[in-house]
Amino acid sequence: MMRSEPFSVRVPASTSNLGSGFDTVSAALGLYLNVQVEPTSEKKIEWIHSSNSPLPFGQEDNLILRSLHRTLVVLETETPGCRISMDNQIPLQRGLGSSAAAIIAGIKIAEHLSGEKLDDRQVFQIAYPLEGHPDNLAASLLGGWALSWVDNDRMQAVKLLSALSCRFIAAIPEITIPTREARTILPEHYSLEDATFNLQRCGLLIHALNSGQKEFLREAMSDRLHQPFRARLVPGMEQLLRLENLNEEWSGSLLGVSISGSGSTVIALADDHYEKIGNWMVETLSAQATQSDWQAIDLDTTGAQILT
Repeated sequence: MMRSEPFSVRVPASTSNLGSGFDTVSAALGLYLNVQVEPTSEKKIEWIHSSNSPLPFGQEDNLILRSLHRTLVVLETETPGCRISMDNQIPLQRGLGSSAAAIIAGIKIAEHLSGEKLDDRQVFQIAYPLEGHPDNLAASLLGGWALSWVDNDRMQAVKLLSALSCRFIAAIPEITIPTREARTILPEHYSLEDATFNLQRCGLLIHALNSGQKEFLREAMSDRLHQPFRARLVPGMEQLLRLENLNEEWSGSLLGVSISGSGSTVIALADDHYEKIGNWMVETLSAQATQSDWQAIDLDTTGAQILT
């Protein structure tokens, strides 16, 4: 039964590759892609473009429509008539999961229009080939903290139980970094020492999230697999990761710092003094001629939602 009443889809942004959790640990953020859908009698999809809400990667590669059409094929449902518009709060190409949110939104639109319901594994089976890595998809669909993995090109994910109380301070530079460029800069091979270093700290990261023991987070977010290489793409990022010029007054509230996704955003986990930490991040980047703004963002715990 095709839906006839207007509805909207809300999908959260996400941060991923959190230090040692490369392609594994992610979190949903309280920044949202909101897509409004109005069913129509015509058997076509009309996109209402807004200059205030740029598409993830442009009109020529509209990930919302691509995932919507792919889902309709999986559901064996004909193309419905509808009019789609959106309000996107997620900065593009900044490592905050804009493409994953768009993909999940398209799948959810197709589900609701068709009256069918996919389970999480089916959603990921459609989404993963479009995105190419699992962690942002996991957080945007499930909400909260997420753990994801891939086996034989099939993605799976679970929501992590967490007792951690913190906010995310995002320093968002004007510089954009395409994920493909950030992937290319990584080495093809790693030493056993570096792989072991990350395994140890990723285990510690999961424990810190689960137990809420904040004192482990700085060490748990240390990394040798991606951050030392990607930090070179944004002047000032290396200084942030090294925690340079911390002020004793508020440094205890800074729980850990990492690159968000593949950058250019830098994420700090903090439990107080948010403005001072945000200003420190912006000033550190500015000292290296990188202009940025900062936001304090809460954890989204609900994931993708249909709102009627």
